[in-house]
Amino acid sequence: MGSPKSDMATISMVARLLAAILTVAALFFARDVFIPLALGLLLSFLLSPIVNRLQRHGIPNVMAVATTAALAFVLLAVGFTLLGRELTTLLGDLPRHKGELVAKARSVSGMTSGMGGSLDELATEVSEAMDPESEGTIQEEAERTVLQRWTNQIFPAPKTSKEELPHDGTSVKAPLYVQEVQGDIPLVSWASTAGTVLGPLATAGLVSVFALFMLVHREDLRDRIIAVISQGNYVTTTEALDEAAARISRYLIAQTIVNASYGIVLIVGLVVIGATLTEGGGFPNVILWGVLATCLRFVPYVGPTVAAIFPLGIALSVFPGYTVFLAVLALIVVMELLSNNVLEPWLYGTSSGISAVAVIMAAVFWGWLWGPVGLLLSTPLTVCLVVLGRYVPSFKFLATLLGETVEIKPSIRFYQRLLANDLHRSREMLQLKLKDSSFDVLCDQILIPTLKKIRSDHDGEYLSDADADRLFALVDSLIAELSEQATEPDEVANLPLVVGCTAHHFSESLVLKLLRSSGSGCFELDSIEESMLPQEVGQFMLEHNPVAVVLTVVPRGGFVQARYFSKSIRTAGYRGPIIVCCLGKFKNFDKLFVKFRKAGATSLTTTFSQTRSKIESLVKQSTPAVVPSERNLPELLEH
Repeated sequence: MGSPKSDMATISMVARLLAAILTVAALFFARDVFIPLALGLLLSFLLSPIVNRLQRHGIPNVMAVATTAALAFVLLAVGFTLLGRELTTLLGDLPRHKGELVAKARSVSGMTSGMGGSLDELATEVSEAMDPESEGTIQEEAERTVLQRWTNQIFPAPKTSKEELPHDGTSVKAPLYVQEVQGDIPLVSWASTAGTVLGPLATAGLVSVFALFMLVHREDLRDRIIAVISQGNYVTTTEALDEAAARISRYLIAQTIVNASYGIVLIVGLVVIGATLTEGGGFPNVILWGVLATCLRFVPYVGPTVAAIFPLGIALSVFPGYTVFLAVLALIVVMELLSNNVLEPWLYGTSSGISAVAVIMAAVFWGWLWGPVGLLLSTPLTVCLVVLGRYVPSFKFLATLLGETVEIKPSIRFYQRLLANDLHRSREMLQLKLKDSSFDVLCDQILIPTLKKIRSDHDGEYLSDADADRLFALVDSLIAELSEQATEPDEVANLPLVVGCTAHHFSESLVLKLLRSSGSGCFELDSIEESMLPQEVGQFMLEHNPVAVVLTVVPRGGFVQARYFSKSIRTAGYRGPIIVCCLGKFKNFDKLFVKFRKAGATSLTTTFSQTRSKIESLVKQSTPAVVPSERNLPELLEH
């Protein structure tokens, strides 16, 4: 049976998993409610900057919302009118291009031997379907086929044999019964058609109503959300809402600019291609393809592909040869490359805050959950999840998985490389860090935290003795390489002597090696043997007369041993500065410093850079320590 702490962790993990499953199930089964709500929220984010700008010019909130909504509806009406006109023109022009379609189908049929018959039939069907004169014949044939199928279902043919032939039904004893098959009831047919048409209209109406109410009452909704989810932490909740709103608004505005620019350039490019590579009429319905490309590109991945199919299909089916088709293909490829690699990174920047892999994952998940609408909403919804992970500790894993930047400390990344026995990448990390910062920063941000992590995992039994020894050996080899790169002093014998002493663990000797590497050219650091007793350490200090003594402590533990060493050194008669280097952050720093001062220490440092700076200042101010009189002791302790 596990410990109570591990049992609680397991229960918490299971509860979170169940909550996630229930949330996904609710989003799936209640999608008829959540989809209009999410679309309305997305539309309100898109329109809120316009409303805020109008309010800054003194227009009341309701009037600003009404003006913005009216402008949006006018733009939509104009857009749908243009699309309808272009689509009507396209459908009317298709029969004129049947010859080119038939020729392309037959040319492909000639290149493929196995599928020739099928493609010939396809070409014939296309020709007949686009022939206005054959429209009535095709309709009559379809009606006859349907009528024959219904007749066979209602009056199945009886099984016959050679002995019994079917009667013609012309006698009185065997009359021919005729049953009239009624068509669909007009009311039922009308209701079915109305349901098909009114469903999307009702969804659009709900989206519009949600968006308008969210815009009018956005401040009230904001206050209510903060009051519900803040739980007293108003600062964090306010910052999270502000960041989510700002990121989504910037993303939508940037995406609108990118997509509109793409559509305009596509229209201009198709016009140029039609004017230069075609004879006469030019490329048909360029406005339709530009508007469709602008709208479809809001759907990640699928939208740009679908938007490219239409002009490519028109170029292939309308114009003879493949010159226009290849020109349109080249135009779309160049536009996609410029948009994806130049325009989008420049405009988006950090507006979304999610990684490229997260965009793909979000598109797959939300597309599976809500279909095409989920694809449209995938990025904004994922942005909300990333912001939630940034401000709520229990959801931090979302920011780590989906965020644009991985929030992993350099020391943790370095530690992972060591665990994988990847010495090459570990060395590369140290070299890159050393190029961007100083040696002290390298030690404080990577090497020292790594030593503490190895020590902590070993004490917590996450690492075996063999694994801990292997990791310490790897760090030792990397420190040796760094020491070789350090500038060697010209005259070692003339440098002031500093003696280093470990409290109780091997990792502390590695810290002394780092101090020795950093002190090249300024001081010489000599480490005493770990097997020395405290009394022998004190005698060693008197014999070598160092400028300062450094006691290193890598928590956990080691404080008692460090105080005992300090007392022993003072008892032996050494009166020079004693620096206790306790690497870590301590809430009770003052109390800890008082305890070490009582044990004879003069300074307490908590980082590598502090320790090295203290040693250098003592080297500059002091001469090799001798045994002074008692009256000079307070003066030395001030250092």
